[in-house]
Amino acid sequence: MTRFSVMKRLRGLFIPQRVSHPEQLWREYTASPDTHPLLPNISHAGYRSGDTPIPDRDGPIFDVRDFGAQPGATSGSDEAVAAAVAAAEEAGGGVVLFPEGTFFLSSVIWLHCSHTVIRGAGVGKTTLSFTAPLQEAYRRSRMGEWSWTGGLVWFIPRQLRSELEASDWTWGSNEGWTGAEELASVSQPVRRGAREISVSDASAITAGDYVVLTVTSPPDNSLLAHLCGDLPPGSYDFAALASSLHRQRNYRHYRWPVQVQDVRGNHLILAQPTKIDLRSEWSPTVMSLGPHIAESGIEDLTIRMPAAQQQPHNQDLGFNGPHFQAALNCWARRVEIIDSENGFGLTSAKGITLTEVSVAGKARHHSFICREQTHDCLVHRFSIAPATTKLAEGAQTHGLNVEGYSSGNVWSAGDMEGTFDSHRRIPFENVRTDIRVTNTGSLGGAKKAGPHWGARFVHWNIEVTNRRAYAVRLEQHAPYSAMVGVRGPSKPHPRPSEYSGDLQSVLLHAGPEISPSNLYLAQLRHRLGSAPTRTRKEPQ
Repeated sequence: MTRFSVMKRLRGLFIPQRVSHPEQLWREYTASPDTHPLLPNISHAGYRSGDTPIPDRDGPIFDVRDFGAQPGATSGSDEAVAAAVAAAEEAGGGVVLFPEGTFFLSSVIWLHCSHTVIRGAGVGKTTLSFTAPLQEAYRRSRMGEWSWTGGLVWFIPRQLRSELEASDWTWGSNEGWTGAEELASVSQPVRRGAREISVSDASAITAGDYVVLTVTSPPDNSLLAHLCGDLPPGSYDFAALASSLHRQRNYRHYRWPVQVQDVRGNHLILAQPTKIDLRSEWSPTVMSLGPHIAESGIEDLTIRMPAAQQQPHNQDLGFNGPHFQAALNCWARRVEIIDSENGFGLTSAKGITLTEVSVAGKARHHSFICREQTHDCLVHRFSIAPATTKLAEGAQTHGLNVEGYSSGNVWSAGDMEGTFDSHRRIPFENVRTDIRVTNTGSLGGAKKAGPHWGARFVHWNIEVTNRRAYAVRLEQHAPYSAMVGVRGPSKPHPRPSEYSGDLQSVLLHAGPEISPSNLYLAQLRHRLGSAPTRTRKEPQ
């Protein structure tokens, strides 16, 4: 199967057009990058949309040794590290410096402040060795939270942490942008791909602000259907299979943070195109961003946990790596994680870059987590090493997770063992590109939480070393999506389709060379006005 029908916009209409090569699909994208029916515009993924390199913050410096921490010491580092972080927060930001050596820690490193970087002397030179999981270092998990959220280095605004603790981490509590107020209503309907929106009153909004565009999911499930590409009625039974999305607070609304580039009267010019329609029946509003962490990161170190077998499924103790929650324009750079139950986590995050990062060792329930309306984040130049032991009975492993209305996220230039995981709740417009994968692992997701995949999922230039199609060949499973240059599997994902009818998706085979080889880098360079690249270099 090499020729499928796609749709091309002409004079406001979509008309069928035959596509037989990736280069032709790429040319169609460049002609209409913000509204292409199959390829999402993911050129804004990552730190500050890829327009600005990750900064090399140079001070002030808060050396943990000055607060009492010593490499190799089996006690005393927890209080010293907390004091160094508090000093950085009081100074308005800075570098919390860990010199060469191993630092043993038994409590969470909380980053509640912006403009703060945790920095080591280099991967393999500085090691943060955590001896206690979240279950002991923070609080007991009643419902298995540490199997999918939380980190022993946790970037989270203090107010959000306090609210979650006040709710006793009740299932369905708001885990993301909190305390936001309505700034204006959207006064005219907006189509996907728009950069200008009209609002009732823009007086409280200034150019450069980040706001949250919010729409409410109505009982008729029309918003949920829209996230799936507006397939014909009856293609998916949302009433029966997605009912929990109306009950849970995190999913009653779709929330997308975006920067306002300019304000012209009562018109907002956005820094990137909208991913969905803003229809009047969904009560679109412009909200303030609320408490968040910005411009903070972790870099140049190794994080190590005790080498232990994975727990039974959803019973993780919380040996988890860095977690970014309600975080904006933050990063992890040159970070290695060994023997974590869960590696890098993103919850309600925006514009995060994880680059030159790796996960290795025994447990690895989730290597990379992307959940709860996380948008426009980038995992670039990453690796997930082969497992060192077989899974224990009752344990499961995943890989590159995305779920919960998350959109615009990219996994690029990677070598991994695991699978392309989704835990339902209609993630859409997400791209995996230029990845070599030994396809193991499984999908997850609660019942009645909607489909695993929404519209415009793209797997581009993927080599599957063991030929397993599971969760990778999605042309019969993800609507209005594109599987391009997927080498290895001879058949699609083997499970029954969650949808019925024609999904309007394409499968395009390619030879040993596919152009562009990395869809994200090609889109970024196209937006910035330079030619596509065939390399895996970071777009700094």
